[in-house]
Amino acid sequence: MENDLFNYRVHNHGFGGCTDHDLVQYADKLLYPYDPEIIFFQTGSNDYVSLKGTDEEKVKVCMDYKKKMFNEIHEKLPNAKLVVMSGLLLPGRSKYRPLTEKVNKELETLCNETDYLWYVDSSDMTWDGQNYRKDLFIRDGIHLNHQGQLLWMKEYIRLILDELLMNTI
Repeated sequence: MENDLFNYRVHNHGFGGCTDHDLVQYADKLLYPYDPEIIFFQTGSNDYVSLKGTDEEKVKVCMDYKKKMFNEIHEKLPNAKLVVMSGLLLPGRSKYRPLTEKVNKELETLCNETDYLWYVDSSDMTWDGQNYRKDLFIRDGIHLNHQGQLLWMKEYIRLILDELLMNTI
């Protein structure tokens, strides 16, 4: 990320297998000391693949925690803009696509109702409504390859980053 977004001061503090619970647990070390202007959240299936219950129950549990997390971060960093990236639709977790789409819809609604949240829907990058863009993933079908990362950065991340930075100048 630091190389691909070299024109910006970025810090990649994400780590493999991370969940919202992990972010909250490590925020004192990975987030708050940096006092960032903009924070990107990549929501994903790690937050709900292990949950029990119906899809509706999983969405509720997931969204309740996300609301709590976003509120806590906003309280500690009131001037930060929080950008919520949609969950990517993953060929390696295709059975979770309907659940991911439900979470994405809830996230979009939450962001539209919250003045410090911005939503970026990048689900069409990996799913055209019928087929996955498997060429954008490494073999596991869950993690983007470098081509996928560059597309994600150029078509989605950089656009909102430029928009938010322009509005702060």
